[in-house]
Amino acid sequence: MGFDTEKDELFQDAGSNENGELFSEDAPEPAAEEPAAEEPAPVAEEPAAEEPAPVAEEPAPAPEAEAPAPAAEEAETVVGDVDDDEQRDDSWAEGIETMPSVVSKGDIINGLVVTIDAGGVIVNVGAKSEGVIPRAEFPSDTDMPAVDERVDVAVVRVDEENDVIILSKRRADYERCWNELEEKAQRGDVVEAMVTERVKGGLRVDVGVPGFVPASHVATRNLRNLDSFVGRSLRLKVLEADRRQKKVILTHRQLVEEERAERRAETLQRLHEGALCEGKVRNITNYGAFVDLGGIDGLLHISEISWTRIGHPSEVLSVGQKVRVVVLEIADDGNRISLGMRQILPDPWKEAAAALRPGSVVKSKITRVVRTGAFAQLLEAGIEGFLPIREMSEKRIGDPSEVVENGQEVDLKILEIQVQARRMTLSMVAAEQEKERAEYRKFMASQETAKTTLGDQFGDVLANIQTAEDAASNAGEDAASDAGEDAGDAGEDAASNEEPAGDTGE
Repeated sequence: MGFDTEKDELFQDAGSNENGELFSEDAPEPAAEEPAAEEPAPVAEEPAAEEPAPVAEEPAPAPEAEAPAPAAEEAETVVGDVDDDEQRDDSWAEGIETMPSVVSKGDIINGLVVTIDAGGVIVNVGAKSEGVIPRAEFPSDTDMPAVDERVDVAVVRVDEENDVIILSKRRADYERCWNELEEKAQRGDVVEAMVTERVKGGLRVDVGVPGFVPASHVATRNLRNLDSFVGRSLRLKVLEADRRQKKVILTHRQLVEEERAERRAETLQRLHEGALCEGKVRNITNYGAFVDLGGIDGLLHISEISWTRIGHPSEVLSVGQKVRVVVLEIADDGNRISLGMRQILPDPWKEAAAALRPGSVVKSKITRVVRTGAFAQLLEAGIEGFLPIREMSEKRIGDPSEVVENGQEVDLKILEIQVQARRMTLSMVAAEQEKERAEYRKFMASQETAKTTLGDQFGDVLANIQTAEDAASNAGEDAASDAGEDAGDAGEDAASNEEPAGDTGE
């Protein structure tokens, strides 16, 4: 597997100083290790092979017999080292078969970490020489691989003179990342990436290498502010992965649209007129609200939100709110779905039919004034009726606003109520007349209850007058009686005086 010339120069320049240092420090080590491995064998073998013959002739073999002991201990140490090496070789056995016997610049190899020293990480890549990953590639010790851990490395340089292979884990990760991106672009797989910054025309994301999401591919609708996406993780699809130009283009909108299309198909299979379902308010307009039913939107018209009249859907609903709705109609192959919410709410008209009758006077509130009259809501029942202009006043008026206004509370009389048609006719004139009749009946009822007469109100005065009249009459009678008696006495006296004169005449 080869690399582009530009990438090779980039990595060589970045690691040239470190590679030079590694050559100067590690080059003597292979030369020092070879004698250490070869010299002990002759030392252990030569005394054992040549000295036994003289020992048999001389009578004092004891000092000579003790001489092989250090050699035996040294041999045991060498054997122990060999055993450790054999155990390590056994741990490599699985990967050795897949490692190339000859490595070349640009190869990607899965190697085994042998040891870690000051110069870097020593990796067995299956060649005659071990490879070295410069320590500078690892920001901290925690980022370094562990001994006996398998890692993917890239061959940066093969130094045959110093018998060292310079490796790079960072470059191998870089190449592996590009390989995965190219495969995911072909298969249409989904990747998850963190948005690192807002740039001109879209968003920059981290997919192992810098990627770009155009603003038109961030969401299904145009967004004015993309800064809110910074720091968020997005699910994306790879549209283009160009390794030569180091360009990765991704999309979030296409992924959302595809997933939405799948949910739409599933939702349409279970939807039917009259179905009760749950949705989420996505958008609110002056004429209603759009509700997401699961990959497909339905329109909840303002007239279907409540049994009572509302001025704007936002008085009842809010974006993101979950609502239960009923499917009223499915048209245009599912592209137009009408929803209703009031149908699952208690019907106040049915309740009002049991409580209200024509002729009832109710407290109402004017909700809307129109050219032909006004709409009024019954405060207790919660339903709305119509007040015609002719029923507003006994005199002729040109505009309903001359008599009523929005928000005004008035007493109205129910002239007609049609529960099935949900229509009700109200009258202010009839309510006023009813009020006057009620006051008259109240007054008459109070009069009938009291039954007050002139004698009850002026009895004492008349009694006093009667007493005075009786006293005056008695006084007159006494005076007349006295006068009569006086006149009778005077007549008698006069008669007595006349009698002697008559006698004298005789």
